[in-house]
Amino acid sequence: MADIVSISRAIVAQMESIVYPQGKGSPSVTGRPIRIRRGWITQADYTGTDCALNKGVDFITVMDLQGGWRRIDEPLGRPWRQDGNPVPATVSVTTDGATATIALQDGATPVGIVGLRIRSNDTAIPDRAVAAYAVQPTDTVATIAASLADQIPGAVSSGAIVSVPAASSLTGAAGGYVPAVRTARRQQQLFQVTVWSASPAARDALGTAVENGMAFIDWLTAGSGSTFQIEARGDWNNDAAQNSGIFMRPFRFIATYDTDMRENMAQMLFGTEVFSLPGGQTITAGDGPLLVTS
Repeated sequence: MADIVSISRAIVAQMESIVYPQGKGSPSVTGRPIRIRRGWITQADYTGTDCALNKGVDFITVMDLQGGWRRIDEPLGRPWRQDGNPVPATVSVTTDGATATIALQDGATPVGIVGLRIRSNDTAIPDRAVAAYAVQPTDTVATIAASLADQIPGAVSSGAIVSVPAASSLTGAAGGYVPAVRTARRQQQLFQVTVWSASPAARDALGTAVENGMAFIDWLTAGSGSTFQIEARGDWNNDAAQNSGIFMRPFRFIATYDTDMRENMAQMLFGTEVFSLPGGQTITAGDGPLLVTS
């Protein structure tokens, strides 16, 4: 989820790309050393022995401003929407009468939901009952088969095979996941990006670089993967601390971003009913009852 921390870090990263377009191993756009970070300037930044303003090092700080937050309208109902490419299942199942055989793709990490629908006239297992299991990355065919058998009365497993003596037939299915996202809250937050220097000429040069670098930037991406809008809200030169040899140029930017909720939604296995499995996965299981481990 995006918040003021991830947004601040994204703005810091954007400042770094403007100031060091060839990377930090190359000279800055002004030719002077520049430190870029979240937060405010400190006393050590004024007078420290290394990387200080009085040693010819310029600074850019990024911070969120108190009182600069407001909530704005978000989609009604907060609907889920697909966000990314589906993750295919690497598990599969084949059936023959009252037995099922689990298989995994060679060399692939176990992923997916695997299920069995049971046809039965036996009172021990309701007809059309479904057993389903969310595969874990550490699973093997044997552990998957055992997890399914544990849910079904009278069933046993041996290696990759599940046997259900009380079943007249079994139907197997496997599905992957679809990444989904929905908006929990939408908001705007005001941020201040401040250029600091002991030289008014260096302050002006670095300020101009930031101004030009942000001129055509309307969207940034936070580390969480969320994209947010960023808009300039003015800048000015501040020489109030010039008697201390400090020259500033604050910039104001307003960021509009969503606080998102993300889930992996399992693809449908059988029918139209939706159930939750341990671990938070949700599956569509079938037109009969879902069996669970007792």
